[in-house]
Amino acid sequence: MSDRVEDQGEADENGRNESVTSPVSGVDTALNAGVSFLKTAENVRAKRLRRGVHIELPAYLFVQSSWFMAFGLQMVLFPYLITNKLGLNGVELGLANMALSAPSVVFLLIGGVVAERADGKRLLILLHLLGALPAFALALAVSEGRLSYPLMILYGITIGTVGAFMMPARDAIVNEVVERRMRVGSSVTLQLGVTLATMAQFVSQICGLILAGYADKMTRMPAFLGGLEVGPISSHRLLAIQGIVMGMGAVFALLLAKGRKVRTGRAGIGAAFGDIADGVRAVRADPRLWAMSLLMFGVGVLVIGSFLVVLPIINRDIYGLQSDGIRDMFVTFWLGAFVSSVALSVFKNIKRQGRLLLTAQLLGSLAILAMLWRIPHAAFLGIVFVWGLAAGVSIAMSRSIVQNAAPKDQLARVLSIYQLGFMAGAPIGAALMGLLTDLFGPQKIAIVPAGGMTLLILWMALGTPIWNMKNDQVSKTTR
Repeated sequence: MSDRVEDQGEADENGRNESVTSPVSGVDTALNAGVSFLKTAENVRAKRLRRGVHIELPAYLFVQSSWFMAFGLQMVLFPYLITNKLGLNGVELGLANMALSAPSVVFLLIGGVVAERADGKRLLILLHLLGALPAFALALAVSEGRLSYPLMILYGITIGTVGAFMMPARDAIVNEVVERRMRVGSSVTLQLGVTLATMAQFVSQICGLILAGYADKMTRMPAFLGGLEVGPISSHRLLAIQGIVMGMGAVFALLLAKGRKVRTGRAGIGAAFGDIADGVRAVRADPRLWAMSLLMFGVGVLVIGSFLVVLPIINRDIYGLQSDGIRDMFVTFWLGAFVSSVALSVFKNIKRQGRLLLTAQLLGSLAILAMLWRIPHAAFLGIVFVWGLAAGVSIAMSRSIVQNAAPKDQLARVLSIYQLGFMAGAPIGAALMGLLTDLFGPQKIAIVPAGGMTLLILWMALGTPIWNMKNDQVSKTTR
């Protein structure tokens, strides 16, 4: 009897549970739906963030490419207008290149501070737009027949000033881009990111160099390419193209994320100088950073002077060529740099970056000695190619070493000091090589950069930690 009562009670209770609906029974369903919706929204947001992060590296590479394609155009057009259009010699070309690179000595350290305090995305947009203006102004002057040496000096000072702020802003952002990409599971390392940026630089420069080589000059393609005649393209149109390409960098910069801003706690007019002093102390405190800055100063004086002044004079006086010859030299050089950077991209982490850097620098310096003799033009281009191979290795390795060694909260300032070594040496080297070229001829002075760089490299190997240093990222992954 009691069993039946219990069964009946259970039945009644079950019946009531089935037939009675609580007025708040839909809360659980609503909460579950809300949680599901929230998870979906979070997944969508995460996918958008990942998609934005994955787009950011290609966008950065296009920003890099736009600047350096315009730079490639400038590398041919600037000396061509001075040596061939205006008919000037080594001293005038050296002074013009000094005007092009001297603003970096004045503004580069300030540019590093600005790059840390400003939103990197907005800064790149502004600088690309400002960089387009001098090219458009020079294009107008050439088209109206008002090209003059003072105008070329003014162009050099203007674009050089923009470049002084551009370099630390652009180079510092790659570190942030790689960090964000690694946080979403990407295997891209800092060395690989720097190498990809270097490859983009070389390819875009080559494109600009090739295009500029058609300035006022028709080129006949080889028979296997159909023997087509390309060009001539007027100089003012190429300058206008340079301005357009430069401006496109602002469009690609829109796809970048907002950069992080560094707050040092300083304010007022003296704040920038205090921040610069902190950056200098950081470089002096690290033997690797100090050694790399000194190396870049030597490269600026001994190598860049030869590159910017001696080669265009050799092109005109020894081989009797015009813009097409300048194009062939610079394309060959940067093609060599691209080949070596592609080879480096296979290795995501190189353990002995310093040894590879110094070995490449030594081989490139010794290759300059071949210019002491009047060799066939094809052999001359072969030497330039070897020089480019060495440059590609040294550019990628030196950037990786500095990016790894620099404190992250002072990265842009350290990069600006590192670049300052290079840019401060360039105007000195340009003026010096221009004077020596006019006094002794463009071939005999090859001993100056080759001998000077060899001595500097020996000091770097024996007197600094660069030769024996190990890549920190490789050391961490092998523990």
